[in-house]
Amino acid sequence: MISDIDLETLEKEYLDYIVKSLNQDIPRILEGLNSRIKILNDWRIQFLRTCRKDQRTGRPIQASDLKDGAQRIFHNYFAPFLKFPNSCPIGSDMMYEVPEAIIHIEVKTCLTSNPSDYRGKVPLERNQISYMHPHFLPNLPPIYQSINKPTLTYAIQIVHEHMKPEIEALNVICIPNGQLYKYYPDMLQAGKGGWAKATNVRYRYITEPRFVLLSRKLGQDIYRIEILLLRKGFTIKKLTGENLPLKPYNII
Repeated sequence: MISDIDLETLEKEYLDYIVKSLNQDIPRILEGLNSRIKILNDWRIQFLRTCRKDQRTGRPIQASDLKDGAQRIFHNYFAPFLKFPNSCPIGSDMMYEVPEAIIHIEVKTCLTSNPSDYRGKVPLERNQISYMHPHFLPNLPPIYQSINKPTLTYAIQIVHEHMKPEIEALNVICIPNGQLYKYYPDMLQAGKGGWAKATNVRYRYITEPRFVLLSRKLGQDIYRIEILLLRKGFTIKKLTGENLPLKPYNII
């Protein structure tokens, strides 16, 4: 079994790899994410028609118009350098096997009008994490015993305006492997129905945003969140809920 410190080191190595790879071509990624805007008039009415309705008012509840499209963009982007997708039915939007691990990458899109989905947290489901909780059991194993490879889990979070080209923030978050639970207790938040009805959760990275073991070993704060892009006026505090000492790679 891999040691806890080696596991965190591996999580950090692939966080850096993902961030460095994405940062090489932010303009092309933004172009892809906003390609839907060019044909907005061809899908807008149909999209609004499918939105959930508020049970009290009957009005449509705003949903991210980037959810499915963003997944396509990142599938296409990762294909050249994470070359071995895995066909396992239990996993994230993207699942790859690399020599040292099985990598799960989840794409999460959030509207600026709903900060409860992004301010210091990221929504996740059972099939997207190995991180456990006394009231919530994930579906991913900490270690794939058949091949002796650990699970590494990442979320690409995009905060954007509804049906507009403005991308306010683009960040990557590394979610701890379940083996590391003792260093990251109580990081999950149940939905409105409480733990009894929870089929998904919000991972509150702001509770402990650092790589705990690596930070201790190196004597400096090493963070589990990297901000690839931040729009001027959309501050780190708006994104994370606190003034974390993070430097965005790109400010637009």
